[in-house]
Amino acid sequence: MKSLDTNLWVFGVLSILCIGALQAQCKNEIALGINGPVAVLEYDQVDYKQALDDGIGISIGYGRYLSPYWSLRTGAALQTYTGNAKLNTVAGSYTTQDSEAETFEFRYQFDDYREEQRATYIQIPILVQYEGTGQNRFFIAAGAKVGLLLNSEYKTEAANLSTAGYYEQYDALLEAPRFAGFGDFGAYTWESESLALKTNVMLSAETGLKLGITEASSFYLSVYLDYGLNNVFDATQDPRILEYNADQEVRFTGNSILSTPAGAVDAIKTVSFGFKLKYGFGF
Repeated sequence: MKSLDTNLWVFGVLSILCIGALQAQCKNEIALGINGPVAVLEYDQVDYKQALDDGIGISIGYGRYLSPYWSLRTGAALQTYTGNAKLNTVAGSYTTQDSEAETFEFRYQFDDYREEQRATYIQIPILVQYEGTGQNRFFIAAGAKVGLLLNSEYKTEAANLSTAGYYEQYDALLEAPRFAGFGDFGAYTWESESLALKTNVMLSAETGLKLGITEASSFYLSVYLDYGLNNVFDATQDPRILEYNADQEVRFTGNSILSTPAGAVDAIKTVSFGFKLKYGFGF
């Protein structure tokens, strides 16, 4: 009988410890997530198409429960945004010098011009989350995110590039030779890692279902929207989308259309929305 009482006492102590452990699991949560598919650099002055299948992001989050219903959320996420500018024709001209220091007007024209911009941000969220009760529960989270630029780049393509040089002092228009930078160059490509973007601040909202797997783990199925509040574009303007470099054999370098009069973009904001899948485990 004494042995039975001892066993009951040990069982009671273990039960209290287990309940305490389960309660402790409710205080903190780590969540691993993937989201997408839409994440765009949005601007209005240039015709563009939104990339609807290239905005996948990954995240790790930490939640601290203040009560069974309310928690504070933070963490880190890696998110890529894309923009796509397109113009049928881009033409321009400016005065420069050739390899013999002769002044002339350089003229150029792109046909079927396309440019893709891409930027990757590390995002730090500060969110408040509310959730119901039960094994499967509704939840909603809202707050702000700060995006720190990790890298940005752009790639330009055109079906054809043609150039010419007009020498006013001789009243001569040169459309050749190609080694001097004049002629029909066919397909054109240029890419650079110098698209100047800045820190991003976003409003963030997410809502969906939290599906319990065990006492300490769950799946989140949700929809979300991250809307950029500030202009992330450094509006430094460069008047030349194509640079004439006067070497013995001329070479061309490029600039983003977003920073030239052909694009005349004053502001770029980020927009990301879609679905989110997360796995969370408590401790």
